[in-house]
Amino acid sequence: GYRLDQWAPDGNHWAVGRNFLYRSGNDPYRVLFLARLPTIVLFAALSLAVYAFVARKGRHRGMALVALVLTGFCPTLMAHGRLATVDMALAAFSFFAAIAFVATVERPTVWKGAVTGVLAAAALLSKVSGLILGPYFVLVLVVALLLRAAGEWKRLAASLAAAVVSGVAFAEALVWWLASPGYLEAAWPRLAATWWGRLAVPFAEYGANVATIREWTAAGFDKPQFMFGEFSASGWPSYYLVALLLKTTLPAILLVIAAGVLTARRARRMGLAAPAMLLFVVLFMTFAATAKLALGVRYVLPVYPFLYALVGLALATALRETKWPRGLAAAVALLAAWHVAENARAHPSYIAYFNQLVGSHRNADRFLIDSNLDWGQDLRRLDLWCRRNALKEIAVHYFGGGDPLVEIVSAKPDVVLAPPARLRRGWFALSRHYYRISFDGETFARVDPRGRVRSFDYDAYLAAHRAEFVTSIGGSIDVYRVP
Repeated sequence: GYRLDQWAPDGNHWAVGRNFLYRSGNDPYRVLFLARLPTIVLFAALSLAVYAFVARKGRHRGMALVALVLTGFCPTLMAHGRLATVDMALAAFSFFAAIAFVATVERPTVWKGAVTGVLAAAALLSKVSGLILGPYFVLVLVVALLLRAAGEWKRLAASLAAAVVSGVAFAEALVWWLASPGYLEAAWPRLAATWWGRLAVPFAEYGANVATIREWTAAGFDKPQFMFGEFSASGWPSYYLVALLLKTTLPAILLVIAAGVLTARRARRMGLAAPAMLLFVVLFMTFAATAKLALGVRYVLPVYPFLYALVGLALATALRETKWPRGLAAAVALLAAWHVAENARAHPSYIAYFNQLVGSHRNADRFLIDSNLDWGQDLRRLDLWCRRNALKEIAVHYFGGGDPLVEIVSAKPDVVLAPPARLRRGWFALSRHYYRISFDGETFARVDPRGRVRSFDYDAYLAAHRAEFVTSIGGSIDVYRVP
């Protein structure tokens, strides 16, 4: 019975989401649980696919198990492998499509080509970043020719044609299944008027989405982007590499470096699989470096399964050729165990995970913020903390998609939309994202009664109220006591 203009008169999609979850009569926790199930299934399938690919191509189940452990226990993959977002879908379908394409190029059949097309279309429909699969497939084909790993030309051409046909058919069917007639007539009235025009709707829809994303990545973001104490509206070329280095476990980084060296030295003896994995990582990171949107490691999430598969393939080759296979296997096992221990250390706050390069986790927001650290994920944990400590009231300056008035039930929340003139005596919960961006100088700038702009930062504000830090909830929300 709700209309869009009732939920969000200004068309704000965040308001639409909150109203749908919390004010539509649905159980928000059941909705979120059901919405997350497909992502969880995809994450599990991705982990198993990495294992199967390495076991088949590397011919070593031990190193395939290492690749599975790196994937399944990666804190960053696990963080986004249980959320109702498109990042894990892109990562999973990109990897599925890549390994299917490698199999198609090596031993082409029409069936393999058709499967590759459907998986590639699923990646493209998951997120615009999936467009990278086009140039990636071309480069893999070139590498296959250089390594003489491509199959017979006529069969390969037939397989690639099947991939194109199946991909287009899948995209058409999926978009038509999801789009209602009312939406099509409202959004694309001219195309929806004829049957041949309707066939073009999926392409028009996708083209509009690409144009929007291109504008975001080319023009930057309307909110402050942050790295190493600096704010920017246009990002940094090194941002995503830095995010990977800080958000990936140190043992995994060591194994990836070793795999990269081994692949460079043994590329011709490793077949097409390992170079194809490395090529995706290099291509994806190169495109990411050109973007002016720097908001979180999740934007390069697809590189993780390719990196971990590369580790398994490179180490499998090294074990067959090294003079000390037992020593190498033992070292790899220790690093894999360390990786699992890092996952246990991060539990349950996987989004806020940083490795030891940041020192204490209290320093994390000095390096990166936003979805790297604080995406509003700890609001319910704040409620549990309030319940354990028998709080009756707490002021909250919260960053995220949740609703403090609904999520915090054990204490009366005083929701702060912007820093108040004065904090009342008692308790104050502050999202670390808001804490850090207060130093931007413009985000929370205020105008005094005389019309002068006054800058604001939370260090001075908390000190003025003699607020004392008490604890951190999940690494993303700090709690203070105001005397």
